[in-house]
Amino acid sequence: MDMDEKFENGESVMVENIASKSNERKEKKGIIVGIVLAIVVIVVGCFLYVKMTYTASSFLNQSSKKINAFVNFKTWSSSYFDRSIAPYYYRIKSGSYDETDLENTNYELELLNSNGSDYISQSAIGKSSDQTFELQFNLNYARQFGLHNVGAMLLYKQREYRSDVLPNRNQGLSGRLTYDYGQRYLFEFNFGYNGTERLAKEDRFGFFPAVSLGWVISNEAFFEPMKNVVDNLKIRGSYGLVGSDDLATAGGSYYLYIDKITNNDLSYLKWTSGQNMDYQLGGPQMAYYAMSGLGWEKVKKLDIGIDFTLFRNWTFTFDYFYDKRYDIFMNREAWPQSLAYHIAKPWSNIGKMDNKGVEFSINYANNFSRDLSVSLQANFTYNKNKMVYVDEPEYPTIWKSETGKPYSRITGYIAEGLFKSQEEIDNSPAQNLGSTPKVGDIKYRDLNGDGIIDSDDQTMISKYGSTPRLQYGFGGTVNYKKFDFGVFFSGSALRSIMTNGINPFQEGIAVGNRNVLKYIADNYWSEEKLNWDAKYPRLGLLATDVANNTVNSSYWLRNGSFLRLKNVEVGYKIPYGRIFVSAANLFTFSPFDLWDPELSSWNSYPMQKTVNVGIQLQF
Repeated sequence: MDMDEKFENGESVMVENIASKSNERKEKKGIIVGIVLAIVVIVVGCFLYVKMTYTASSFLNQSSKKINAFVNFKTWSSSYFDRSIAPYYYRIKSGSYDETDLENTNYELELLNSNGSDYISQSAIGKSSDQTFELQFNLNYARQFGLHNVGAMLLYKQREYRSDVLPNRNQGLSGRLTYDYGQRYLFEFNFGYNGTERLAKEDRFGFFPAVSLGWVISNEAFFEPMKNVVDNLKIRGSYGLVGSDDLATAGGSYYLYIDKITNNDLSYLKWTSGQNMDYQLGGPQMAYYAMSGLGWEKVKKLDIGIDFTLFRNWTFTFDYFYDKRYDIFMNREAWPQSLAYHIAKPWSNIGKMDNKGVEFSINYANNFSRDLSVSLQANFTYNKNKMVYVDEPEYPTIWKSETGKPYSRITGYIAEGLFKSQEEIDNSPAQNLGSTPKVGDIKYRDLNGDGIIDSDDQTMISKYGSTPRLQYGFGGTVNYKKFDFGVFFSGSALRSIMTNGINPFQEGIAVGNRNVLKYIADNYWSEEKLNWDAKYPRLGLLATDVANNTVNSSYWLRNGSFLRLKNVEVGYKIPYGRIFVSAANLFTFSPFDLWDPELSSWNSYPMQKTVNVGIQLQF
């Protein structure tokens, strides 16, 4: 117990590098030209603006200039130790308990392990620390003259984080230019010029611009007759480029331009050769090869939206978004190990993924009288993604490919019920999944028809993963005299849950001899029950006995949609304050009833149902 995408589809590397460097020069020239043009535009614009200011001072309303500097240093340290005890495990001794005698509580226990301990042990004291240094300069400018409103911002930021010998550093320059005319026509330009230490010196910086436009139609003169119905109407759109340097999360080295050698234990790493394969030589192992020409992962983001208000009470917001992610950092899986890369296959900016969806919200607010007011809200989000390109081998079966499939999906075998006889097992394709199939085990479909059930028969069994595609919520608040009542529901749909990974009574797993969940005890297959529609197949005492049943398959697939009463609160005003009763997570409605459907795994910490009674005082 604890207390406390660079090389494209196998093309020549040299050719690719030459082309890449050429493109890099063009890109850098383009960036430099863009920055110079932006500076020229800003300088000329400022000059003309100042000129206009002095020649047309009668139109001048207000202006502001601000310079901010921010320096932050944080240090943190801790020391810790663990205290633990190795428990003894027991089970009821076979033959010592009569299940038919409900009044009998006498039974014998037998010890399952001999490595338990009677005493608490303590680990050595561990220590950890980190330091963070941030430096930021911010220049803001705003000016209004007549119907024109101009704003600008320039920000420089650098950050250093150190938790080991080598620090993590990044820096960047960003800016914003805004303009609106009469609160009708809106324009905004943003840019970021950011650098990361994870890339080689010549690839380190990236330029990421974005532009947005808006039109407040309700502020136009021609719209005035319609304002008794539509109080506010605005259409807007934005398009820009976003970069990410979080490349190491894909599994690559932190410093991508440096070779990395791992585990130089010569007694462990042995390379076998010789005429009779009887000669072994130890040596270091290459984990990552240094790669030049890598760049930032990028996303082109498009958003189109509309905001409007009806009858002064109803407010609607709608957004359509489309993200095209490219240059995703990926391992070159299409390159076979026979090219002598072993585990150190090159990494490259090669992956592509599309993501699109809609967001919608509606709000209603109305004061019916001094004593009664109502506020209602609802929101809806739908998101869908697709892997446009994944570097992968050319599989002999199309269903193995990831390209064109959702990123959030579940892959496994297609289950066709349970084996009902040994004859059925003998006449079915051989299942080589870790254990010999027996009656009561899961039967799988032979997708490629080769007479063998193996990894080539895995396919997408659900296009929905544990991350929901659809999320929504709704609720409201009512105030009547001194009383108030609020409630909010949240839910999700188009989501799947896998129920495998629960192995009761099994030895040979990380946590052996687990107890059994109630739904398994109530509905499992056995020779006595012969329940062919059981929620759980044949049980086994060893993990190696039932490995066939524990793999991902449609047998374990469940609908993870749910609707939850997230919050509810009742209050009453008193002199100088308010008393209230609130509750969270009181009820959940879902077709999935084995555990909390909002959790992806059975052994995750459950959502807590809470009830609070309190008083708020104001003096």
